[in-house]
Amino acid sequence: MKPVDSFVLAVRRRLNRNRACRSILWVLICGGGVLLVIALIYVIRGYEVPRYWYGIGIAATALGAVTGALTHRASEAEAAAYADGFFNIKDAIVSSRRFAAEQKAGGYYDLQAGQTAGVVRPLDAKRVPFVWPQTLGACAAVLVMGCLLTAFKSTNQEILDRIAGEKQTEARLDEVKDELLKDVEELEKSTTSEEEKKELGADQLRELVKQLESTKDLAEALKQLANLERKLDNAAKALETKRDEQLLKKAGEELEKEEDPQARELAKKLKNEQFKDAAKDLAKMKPEDAKEAKDKKLTDKKKEAAKLKAAAKRMAAAARQQKSSQSKSSKENEDNNDEKSQNAKMSKAEEQDDELAEDLEKLEMEADQYDKDMEELEEGEKLGKIDLAKLEKSDQDGEKLRMRLDKMGDKLAKLGMKSDARKKLLSLSKKAGQCQGYMQGQGLAASKGGLKPGNGTVDTSRDEKDELKDNGNTTQLKGQKGTGPSLTKIEAADDGTGTSHRKGEAKERAFKKQYESFVQREDVPEDVKDGVKQYFETLHTAEPAEGKK
Repeated sequence: MKPVDSFVLAVRRRLNRNRACRSILWVLICGGGVLLVIALIYVIRGYEVPRYWYGIGIAATALGAVTGALTHRASEAEAAAYADGFFNIKDAIVSSRRFAAEQKAGGYYDLQAGQTAGVVRPLDAKRVPFVWPQTLGACAAVLVMGCLLTAFKSTNQEILDRIAGEKQTEARLDEVKDELLKDVEELEKSTTSEEEKKELGADQLRELVKQLESTKDLAEALKQLANLERKLDNAAKALETKRDEQLLKKAGEELEKEEDPQARELAKKLKNEQFKDAAKDLAKMKPEDAKEAKDKKLTDKKKEAAKLKAAAKRMAAAARQQKSSQSKSSKENEDNNDEKSQNAKMSKAEEQDDELAEDLEKLEMEADQYDKDMEELEEGEKLGKIDLAKLEKSDQDGEKLRMRLDKMGDKLAKLGMKSDARKKLLSLSKKAGQCQGYMQGQGLAASKGGLKPGNGTVDTSRDEKDELKDNGNTTQLKGQKGTGPSLTKIEAADDGTGTSHRKGEAKERAFKKQYESFVQREDVPEDVKDGVKQYFETLHTAEPAEGKK
């Protein structure tokens, strides 16, 4: 390689080193500035800077530095021009390279090329200085240091607690959702008939639970659970048969007055709202069919009819009692102010559903008629002749009575199914309420059963607190009443028309001594003290009047 070309390449390398240094510093400034801004966004908000941002910043800076160094390299022409100016050789290198590129030779051109080579040969390319850009270097150093400092910033504890709470909220809501779905499945399995499943509406319940959306916001999670609880409560209220249940409870109370064990057993079931079992007991009270009871004595039939009549009268009395109380309540509502007119309308709307009360009254009439038929048949049997028309009529009335009891039994069974479904819905609603407590950090174990937490107590700590409890600190006197000393005594005359007298013994009262302490107080004037002292001394020294005993 010619000396001139070799010298130009050496100068070019020196120039590229300077340009690469500046390019790298500019890339560090740009990359560090962007990374620092991103890091400060996290730091100001109290978060730790994600490590992946530093990886991205380093990779981007390295790629930018390589790209900048390559794209800003000096060409050979720029190096030749710089060498002519830096070494002050008056464009000798540029001219020589141009003549060589134009392939000009001979005479002057050869002389100029030889002269340029002679000038370049003693020159040293290392004289081209490496210039360190102090301003750029300082800026780059500050930015890189700032980025390094942000790497040591950890997330604030409050934010860590909040993030942990959000994760816990999300996890707990998912857990609650799964738990409620399991409860719906268990409730569905516990149903005994398709009609009860329909009343329960397990599919709708499952859909309501599935509508719970996963969220990290505790307030939103509680809002969703409260909304679910409200919907479950509304579903339970839709199955309410409060008036019918009250009527049957009153009927049970009336039936308790009967001596018949069968009626008393039915009363017990009605009072305890065991309507399904009550329907079975009611079926046992039905009069038997004529074909089934053809061998049964008429006297036994009469006894059964009388028992059924008595039970029907008791239940009908409860129905009339409830109707009377509802009528009275309705009149009171009508007499109220306009502000309560809406409540009166609601009460009237509820009174429209008196079908069960009417059934009980009809049962009374039909049982009464059937008992009357049995009496007539029994009288005919005693006379030795039975009227076939009356016998047929009794069979017809017995059939009506059986149909009425079957109808009431179906209603009782349906009430039982609604009651069971309502209880299951209320239990699920209660579970949704407990889940709200669980979302706030309370335990969910209470929903599995058991009682709420209580307070411990020690019997010995209550010794002085219970006034009605004998804690051993009282003294009980023993002896015969009337034989002990008394503040009074009776004087009786032995003969004649004497009169008895009662003499009271003078006793000092404790409260008088308390008043005497008044004179010892320093804040009381002396003249007042003297007057009070003289008053009490007079009281203590005074003798009883002669005429008084």
